[in-house]
Parts: sequence; structure tokens; C-alpha cells
Amino acid sequence: MKKDRVFEKLTMGVCYYPEHWDESLWDSDLRRMKEAGIELVRVAEFAWNKFEPEEGVFTFDFFDRFLETVERHGLHVILGTPTATPPAWASHNYPEILNADIRGIPYRHGARRHYNYNSPKYRALTQEIVTQLARHYGRHPVVAGWQIDNELNCELNEFYSESDTAAFRVFLRKKYGSLDELNRAWGTVFWNQTYTSWEQVFVPRYTANNSTNPHEVLDYYRFISESACSYAKLQSDILRAEISPDQFITTNGMFRNLDNHRLTRESLDIYTYDSYPDFAFQLTEDPLHSDSLNDRKWSRNLTETRSVCPHFGIMEQQSGSPGWNTRME
Repeated sequence: MKKDRVFEKLTMGVCYYPEHWDESLWDSDLRRMKEAGIELVRVAEFAWNKFEPEEGVFTFDFFDRFLETVERHGLHVILGTPTATPPAWASHNYPEILNADIRGIPYRHGARRHYNYNSPKYRALTQEIVTQLARHYGRHPVVAGWQIDNELNCELNEFYSESDTAAFRVFLRKKYGSLDELNRAWGTVFWNQTYTSWEQVFVPRYTANNSTNPHEVLDYYRFISESACSYAKLQSDILRAEISPDQFITTNGMFRNLDNHRLTRESLDIYTYDSYPDFAFQLTEDPLHSDSLNDRKWSRNLTETRSVCPHFGIMEQQSGSPGWNTRME
């Protein structure tokens, strides 16, 4: 399936997780997808361990078999780079890859998106897994495109690890050039916040009255976007060097503290959007009598998506209440 063909018409797809199902079900599932008019199947965005069960030990047998089944049914896949969920061996062996809350307490393994973009070790692990995947599947006839990570800045859009502080200092040095200029721009004379060494500068931290310099916070949010865009570009640069020009690159959004226009310009062929309109209402609310205007937000998100990429896609579409409403908003 060539890139231009995907973009020139409405193409229907579905998310599928072969690692969740017995292999005996693949044929019947894919047959029913084909009968329903499905052409694309998104896979693998949470399956790092299926490709690298131990550090440096790579195996592709599982997804090779699945892609053979996909090919028999005349379908194509969007292959996700599995970096949204680092494997347990990575979190255990390299705790420096973990994100932390504003108090500096690390988020532990067991959920998702618990890594930080600026950990040199995590970037090295990312570079290796993406390179291995790109070299193995970059010319595969069933792979129509690639999804970088999954929902950058979803759930956690603030980062307070030691790696983030180190990268924040680099970001600020590049922007301001000197501590004198940083102190002037941030107005650090207020409350005696003046810095005399770069080692005194951190990402925002928990303070006695929970107040943080607003100029610092603004630069920090810009830094988060810089970090996410840089991390996406790390992956897209690898993919561009290895994959067929017929395969497209995308990622799915949209989430806060992220310049999606820059992200798309630097790293993507197409921007895709995750649409969950039922999150507009809590399960405890009556949608017909609520004073909330949360439902308008999803219309605004779609309008912004169109401004990011006129040939955008919908990577995830909520079809009903999946039981997440009280968790997400």
C-alpha cells in the first residue's frame, strides 16, 4: 500500500493486539476485519518485550508470523515503535530512565509512559529498538506506515527527573547565554531567587508555599515541548534512513505542553488524532443536564488538528463508554 494511496482517500483501520490473543484467533479476526472493510491494522505500540525480551536480545518471530497472517488476508499494518512502555528489565536495570513527580519521587514500573525523554540511557535504548525494527520491517510489503511511540505527553506531560534538570540547563544556556540574562528575564531578584551558578538551576520543584517563578514555569513548558519533539525526531530520523519511501511516519495526539505543528513539520508525514468525545462527561454527570462545556473541547481539538495537518487521520476513535471516564478527566 503506497503512501499516496493512504492519503488520497478515506482509509478505515482498527487497533489490534495480537500479543493479547491466542494465535489460533488471528485468522478469524483478520477475516472479519477484511469483511468489514478494514484495510489498516495498528499493532505493536506496547509490545517492546515481544521484540527484545532481554537487553540486546532481539527476536521477530512473533510479529513475523502475525504479518504473514495479515498478508494472507490482504491487509496492511501501521507498526508502532514500542517506546511508550519500556520493558520491566529496562525499568529495573536503569532506574534513571524513569520520570518523577515534582517532589522528585520516581514513577515505578507497572503503568505506561513512565519514562523521561531526556535520559541518555533511554534514548540509547530507544535508538537501538527503533533501528532494529526499521531494518527488519522497513521494506516489508505489509507495513504501510509507522507510528512513533504512542500519545506523546499523554497522562504525564510534566517531567522532573534528574535527566530533565540536566537537559533543562542545556536548554536555558542555549536560550539565554548567561546567568545574568537568565536572572534578568526571570526576575529572580524577587524573593532572593538570584542564581550564581548553573548547578543551582533546576526544573520546577516543590516549594514551601507551592509557588514557583512563573517565568521559570513558562520556559519549563517550552522545554517539555522541545524534549518531546527532539525525542520524536530521534525516532523519525532513524526511520527515514531505513524504511521504504512508500511507508509513512505518524504519531497520535493531541496532548498538552507540545508544539504539534513543530512535531509534524520535523518528524511526520501525517498527524493523527485520538478522538474520545465521551470523556467530555464524567460517569457521575448527566450529559443532558450538565452545565459543563467539556463536549465543546473535542470540537476545538478537531479544529486544531486540521490546522496541524490538513490530511490528518484519526488513529483512535472512542465508540462508546469504555469505563475510563472517571480515570481520565
